[in-house]
Amino acid sequence: MEITRETARYVAKLSRLEIADEDMDSVCRGLTSILSYMDEINASIDTEAVSVTGGGDCPTRPDTVQPSMARALLLDNAPEHSDETLIVPRVVE
Repeated sequence: MEITRETARYVAKLSRLEIADEDMDSVCRGLTSILSYMDEINASIDTEAVSVTGGGDCPTRPDTVQPSMARALLLDNAPEHSDETLIVPRVVE
């Protein structure tokens, strides 16, 4: 697959990269080389016998309700708090 300058510009825009015009030919050659190599790999590897991993076979723990930390204990460990909530430094003005 041949990568054109327009395709390289589009990929650069999506990647938020700035590519100078004098570097564009080199970038196109590099991307074309990478895609050609990927085509070679895809053509030479047989993945038909490989089973799919993940999905529904993952072991999970049951979702059970458990008691949480007491509010008073939590607030006692906080550097600053009101009667019901933690007080943190303001981050948005």
